[in-house]
Amino acid sequence: MLRRLEAVIAIGALFGLVGCARTEPVAVVSPTSIQAATPTPTPTRTPIPTPTRRSTSGRPAPTDWSNLTDPVLHHKLYSAGKVPAVRCALPQPNLTSKAAMVAYAKVLVGCMDKGWAPVVGKSDAVLTPPEVFAYSSKRPAATPECSDPPTTSGAFYHWSGLTGKICFAVERYLGADDPVANTIDFQRMIAHEYGHHVQRSVGILTLYTELMHGKSETGQLEVLRRKELQASCLGAAFLGANKAAFRLSGERLEIWRYIVQHVGDEYGEVRDHGSRKNHGYWSIRAFGSANPASCNTFTAPAKRVS
Repeated sequence: MLRRLEAVIAIGALFGLVGCARTEPVAVVSPTSIQAATPTPTPTRTPIPTPTRRSTSGRPAPTDWSNLTDPVLHHKLYSAGKVPAVRCALPQPNLTSKAAMVAYAKVLVGCMDKGWAPVVGKSDAVLTPPEVFAYSSKRPAATPECSDPPTTSGAFYHWSGLTGKICFAVERYLGADDPVANTIDFQRMIAHEYGHHVQRSVGILTLYTELMHGKSETGQLEVLRRKELQASCLGAAFLGANKAAFRLSGERLEIWRYIVQHVGDEYGEVRDHGSRKNHGYWSIRAFGSANPASCNTFTAPAKRVS
């Protein structure tokens, strides 16, 4: 176990490509003291809106949020039931080229389509399968579907045309010293971005922006953290329901737990995704429950979304 956990550190340099490419010492997750790079999470392409509704005094105008926030705070997604285990035969992962990564990601997304479709259906919405694209952070223009990628992340989700698009930078996963840990993090990343697709499909991703209006920058960042932590939570709920297919048990589960407990924004320039402590909290509890009911970050106390 320890040998494998130490091997996870080897992908620290790889994680460094994500976000601001900064590395910091992190907390111990086993009795032996170790250090690793702290990855920053993978965001949706959602800028922080600037409040524009103002009264004549220059202060934000009061707004009646009773109707706007209710779909976000009390969405049917939270009572739709557990994500089901689905028949999903994963091929041998091959993350050594752009084409191989996309092929593997499409299989993962296909599994997630099967798992999330009935849950989204019970939320009075329809799930349209998202598309998957890989781009080079060095030549992003070569992949117009993922044009203008964020410079602070190696993956993002956005909606265009008739469906959502999951985009990730190939450099993030090339050349990993530990292919097992690399694969587990790749699965986690796809599940997180698919979590944004679930949010978009049921309307949360659209309506959450209403929570931004009239708030200070600090308040807006908190709303963003609620959204991002929820995406990770939803991704973990799927993985927990399908842990057998994804072989997330024993040593591999410990690697996953290590990763989700070391994804945080405290070392970045903007606190818009949540600390590694809270990322681990939401991810691990949802993995255990396999239920979106564990992911209502919008009603959680501020300390759980810091």
